[in-house]
Amino acid sequence: MVVSKVVVSIALIFANDMNHHCLGFTLPNLSHLTHNREKPINKWSAFDVELSSSALRAVPPSSIVPTSLISASNHWGNIAALSLAASLAQLIGKTTLIGRLLGAPVTAMALTFMLSSVSIFPSSAPGLNWLTLLPPGGSEASSFLQIVSLTLATPLLLLGTSIRGKALRRCGSLLGSFVIASLGTLVGAIIAIILPSYTQIIPSLTLPNGDGVKIASALLAKNIGGGINYMAVCSCLGAAPESIAAGLCVDNVMALAYFPLTSVLASKFKDVDGSNDLREDESNIDQGEDKMISPIESLSHAFTIAAVLTASGQCLNNLLQQWNSKSLNLSLPITTLLTVVFSTFYPPNWFLSPTTSSNERSNNNLGFSNTIAKSGEHLGTSLLYLFFATAGAPGWKLKASIQQSFPSIASFLIIMYGVHLGMLYGFRQLTIKFLCERKDYHGNLHSFWEKVAAPQRLLAASSAAIGGPATAAALAQANEWRSLLSPSLLVGNVGYAIATFLALAYYSAFQC
Repeated sequence: MVVSKVVVSIALIFANDMNHHCLGFTLPNLSHLTHNREKPINKWSAFDVELSSSALRAVPPSSIVPTSLISASNHWGNIAALSLAASLAQLIGKTTLIGRLLGAPVTAMALTFMLSSVSIFPSSAPGLNWLTLLPPGGSEASSFLQIVSLTLATPLLLLGTSIRGKALRRCGSLLGSFVIASLGTLVGAIIAIILPSYTQIIPSLTLPNGDGVKIASALLAKNIGGGINYMAVCSCLGAAPESIAAGLCVDNVMALAYFPLTSVLASKFKDVDGSNDLREDESNIDQGEDKMISPIESLSHAFTIAAVLTASGQCLNNLLQQWNSKSLNLSLPITTLLTVVFSTFYPPNWFLSPTTSSNERSNNNLGFSNTIAKSGEHLGTSLLYLFFATAGAPGWKLKASIQQSFPSIASFLIIMYGVHLGMLYGFRQLTIKFLCERKDYHGNLHSFWEKVAAPQRLLAASSAAIGGPATAAALAQANEWRSLLSPSLLVGNVGYAIATFLALAYYSAFQC
């Protein structure tokens, strides 16, 4: 009798599992075949954790009973909920205090985390009174959306990244400042990964699944380029979703202290003389662009370019893995390289070109302007928000990883940020001491280094490295540094172009 009960129970669980994962329809209820007339045990009692009322309960990690309003097999329902969370995060990030503190990306993660962890909807299932909106642990639709959004966002955000001589000249002296800031981040990451070996006070960056050096490399990429570089490195190195979410959350917490500090320091300085940084004929380079190509065309062209470059990157990566089966998944880094090469060397004014020469614009010829690059940036940014929404979808599964990883990741970032700021300050002081005291010698060289070491440029370059081009441009605009507004965006794009490859080299040097 006992054996028959066990067999029937196993059959019930297997049938339910097949129902949820394979068949797509409800199997008949076989519970009447059991002869156990005892009162059923409430298996939820071990997981029912009161939050603020009886209606809010932590979700059990697994169950044969549906625990979410939108099931894991409801693909379009999951996509709709994740898209809604991404849109709400952008609104909350602009209109609320907590949203501005966390930032829209972390807000998107927090929203989907709550929607898949906290039960707020009534349930008709016996033994379970409340449901979450999203399935705990994520879904196939969430995983698919995560891959697609990240893969396409990478080339879309890089369409405006040109590193030809003229584009670099437009960066002016700020490019030198950005090199110093990026070098500070790199040296800080090296010290942060080595220092725990010599002292027991600082915890080493040990994460679940052996992802310590992977997340360190990704954080290096993020603090030279941006979030897209962070995700590209994580994808390339195969970091676990829990580690990815933990690194992103801790980095944004550290940013809550860093960016207010830079804003306070920046408020003490006026705009620098930008006559040599941005020529008059180039300062108005964007005027009249929107008349040259319609928004619908530019969006379509941007998506087409991204799809072609992504397919090319995937193809080259497959060929590389056929040649070397132990090779990393380099599809996103290859796509990044292809996008930078395309944006830099594809002739202006051609079909699908993201750039237009100033001569063609002044002659009012019919060219394809960099509204394609702007459309790519808008579309890529929206996909990036969607990616951050999917990052929080596993819900309660992320809690233990974030709690376990927070001290070591925070220590790594504190050291990296400290070295970054220390190198900027030290460079400024060395410039004042060794160059400004020798004004009578090497006048041109002195003038260049004096501009590079200007506090306005160092702060803008630091923001471009740590926060990306949008953050640097926002800092310049808030302090009315008009001469640094356009160069801040340009050097930030340079960071996008180089950060992924620097991080992969860093990983190769420090992996066990």
